[in-house]
Amino acid sequence: MTEMCRMILDVDTGIDDALALFYAVRHPAISLEAATTTYGNIDTDTATTNTLKILELLGAANVPVSKGVDRAFIKPFHGGAKHVHGNNGIGDVDLPAPRAGVTGEHASDTIIRLAKEHPGELTLCPVGPITNVALALAKAPEIARLFRKVVIMGSAIAVPGVHGLPSPNADPNWFNDPEAAHIVLTSGADITLVGLDVTMPTLLTTAMMDKVTQTGDHAARTLMQITRFYVDAYETMYPGIGGCGLHDPLAVAIAQDPSLATMERHHVAIELHGELTRGNTVADRRSTARHLHNADVCVDADRPRFLSEFMRLLTES
Repeated sequence: MTEMCRMILDVDTGIDDALALFYAVRHPAISLEAATTTYGNIDTDTATTNTLKILELLGAANVPVSKGVDRAFIKPFHGGAKHVHGNNGIGDVDLPAPRAGVTGEHASDTIIRLAKEHPGELTLCPVGPITNVALALAKAPEIARLFRKVVIMGSAIAVPGVHGLPSPNADPNWFNDPEAAHIVLTSGADITLVGLDVTMPTLLTTAMMDKVTQTGDHAARTLMQITRFYVDAYETMYPGIGGCGLHDPLAVAIAQDPSLATMERHHVAIELHGELTRGNTVADRRSTARHLHNADVCVDADRPRFLSEFMRLLTES
């Protein structure tokens, strides 16, 4: 029997976060214990509303949602990526107002409380800027070793970053709050990095989306409607790509099944200062630094197996 992955998902719900929520809710080996929200793709208020809407769409309104920070430790938030995710963060698709509300507990306090209530049992999976997690660690450093695993959608080691950032080799999650990434990387937690090295080549193609639209249930079809905006944005940034990167869903999948990824153990740091390098991931890959390792870095992924499983969830639900 497959062991259940009990998960806290920290999201800045945008479009790929919505797909990640779908994966976490629909996968039979994942128990989504809580969702915490942050800024990033969109502002925190909108990301929180979107999270509640998507969970309700999925019939999972019982999942507790805790609202978190609305900016980075050092720099203010400047509005997110509406050109990628739409003005409302979910492809400008209007979903019904959610009937459920937030818990009233701050996201960082939810992370701390659940870690202490279930030591060694929970996987924390942040897929947006990592400020909520860093704040939780600043409040309660001891929780770093209470999580079974911390699986982070972040980093870009051997590939370029995304369009539009001043740091051309940074991924957006870590660029939004490099200080928070530094806190998490130096916390002593058992960390896996699922970065752009493996997420950018993992595509949901337009042909896959058409199949889901033809065979999926209402929630899956609605998610494909939302994702059309994301695909159009990708086509503008990467002409001819024919789909969109499954960044956040792949992180959730690897959190549940690490065998989906090929990993290397490295000492990883984050650049905090350079005008053109702030937010860059720096992995010390020298053999002489192996004793300093602090993260398992995904360098490849079994894309056919992951995509097959994701399509199964999207079309057979």
